[in-house]
Amino acid sequence: MIDLNLPYLTEEHKSLAMLMKDFCEREVDLKALNEIADKPIPPNATSDDLRARMPWDLVSKAHDAGLRQLTVPKEYGGGGYEDDHIAQGVMAETAGYFGGQLGRLFTIAWKQAYDFKYAPESLANEVLNDFMQDRKTMMAASITEPNSGSDLLLPYDEPGVAGMYFARQEGDEWVLNGDKMFCTAGGVSNYVTLMVRTDPKAPITKAVTQFVFPTKTPGWSVSRVNDMMGNELVTNVQMHFENCRISDRYRVSPINGAFEVMRSRLAGKALHMFAVLGWAERTYEDMKEYAKARIQGGKPIIQHATVGAMIAEADCLLKTARLLLYQNAWECTGKGRLIPAQGWYYINYYIKKILMRLIEVGLEVYGGMGPQKELTFEHWVRVHLSIMHGGSTGVLSMVKAAKIIGGY
Repeated sequence: MIDLNLPYLTEEHKSLAMLMKDFCEREVDLKALNEIADKPIPPNATSDDLRARMPWDLVSKAHDAGLRQLTVPKEYGGGGYEDDHIAQGVMAETAGYFGGQLGRLFTIAWKQAYDFKYAPESLANEVLNDFMQDRKTMMAASITEPNSGSDLLLPYDEPGVAGMYFARQEGDEWVLNGDKMFCTAGGVSNYVTLMVRTDPKAPITKAVTQFVFPTKTPGWSVSRVNDMMGNELVTNVQMHFENCRISDRYRVSPINGAFEVMRSRLAGKALHMFAVLGWAERTYEDMKEYAKARIQGGKPIIQHATVGAMIAEADCLLKTARLLLYQNAWECTGKGRLIPAQGWYYINYYIKKILMRLIEVGLEVYGGMGPQKELTFEHWVRVHLSIMHGGSTGVLSMVKAAKIIGGY
């Protein structure tokens, strides 16, 4: 069970966690959600096909309970927790623990809604009112491109190295061309926040602009569904943009001035890791109970020294990961739009290391049962191996952290 005794958590935070727990226990069928995610996806699936896979009834119930709109500002009828990263974290962790796949579905919406607090008022009015009034309105964000990852800066801050997705201005409109890759929820979303090169000659730090793109715009399409070994409810896609025209009112940042925003958006992915942690904690609990129930040599295998030590190691690693996440959330709360990136680099590195070790421990504890689909462990392994790409690799995270430490 999730420990709510951390000193960072107020009584309000604990009440939010209990609200999420009660909702998940009442409304969520974990097996059914996993089965939806595991349904085969046709290689030529369209956005409409992907949206048809969504559990809209559950999304609607979550909206009625006030959960989906956690980070929507209060003036739009939302929860008003857009700057309380601890509240977001404990809700995501609880959703991951009790709701599995649902945790990721929530955090994507929370992360995107949060960003509109800093958008032009007319744009925020359009998107957030749409989100609040239509339960099927979804949002996503995309930085990655086919030839460059979620960190467009590496390896060099030079023209032509990264950021080939380009927009040019024509009067009061922007014309967008190119491809975006590995966009979680892109295929089911009504609005996608994009980081776009708007100066073909400048270094990427002085050449990227942030837009919000309505996917009803002509010229946009899902060009590829990334059918992972373990799919999420919202799927992961590549998107193609061909002469897509949008008004300048969909521009969020100054022209060529979104690099710091882009770095902060990556740092905001720490919210997703809370949901990952919650689901990992639930997986650990299942593993521990199995080790208590499985009898070998006349006693539960958890009493075997090797198995018991691995169970204790997994517990220790999850506890340290939890402390790291909440420490970062505490440091980011109230900081506004530009969330410090160093904490995210450490989280991205450390959580992925822990997940890989937890997979190893599970395969040892379950033995030959580990790959069996009758266990929840098998599905969890496939999903989390599939999302390891998110936010760049652990090694690159340490490279970026080192640059911050060195003052670059």
